[in-house]
Amino acid sequence: MIRRSFVLSVVSVSLMPSLARAADSVTGRFAAQRKEAKLSFVSAHPRTGDSGKEAIVIVASEKDHSASKTPGKDAEFGKFGSAVIISLYKPGGAVFEVLLAHADFPQSPVTVVGTIKGIDVKLSNDHVEGRFTSNGAKTMFEGRPYETVFDVDLQVSTQIRAA
Repeated sequence: MIRRSFVLSVVSVSLMPSLARAADSVTGRFAAQRKEAKLSFVSAHPRTGDSGKEAIVIVASEKDHSASKTPGKDAEFGKFGSAVIISLYKPGGAVFEVLLAHADFPQSPVTVVGTIKGIDVKLSNDHVEGRFTSNGAKTMFEGRPYETVFDVDLQVSTQIRAA
């Protein structure tokens, strides 16, 4: 009897790693107007992209947004502090839009197209991970009152939640 329960325990423990996923995580930096934001929360959700293509939106924010029914929209307008909202096409993971929200921007959110790239982005049915970077500080609207300076370099791993 003891031997059977030991064998069953070993089998169930050896199967569990394949069923388990790493916890949602976001690391790296997001600086706006040369002020660092501490992004601690991340999630991903399905959305419709341009031309009706399937897409995923990743929301990385300073404050917990897990209870929000529309985390992307709420994050755009500063409800969760500073945020980076990244939209990717499925199945390839190509970045097609990034919204940056930060209290120090003259106008927030800022839409960035083509400046932030995904590196080693992996999409499965229920998980997305990869690195998203601007490759150093970038300036938009230089010399204007609404000049914007940002630097993004994030490593993300999160489960894709239902809409």
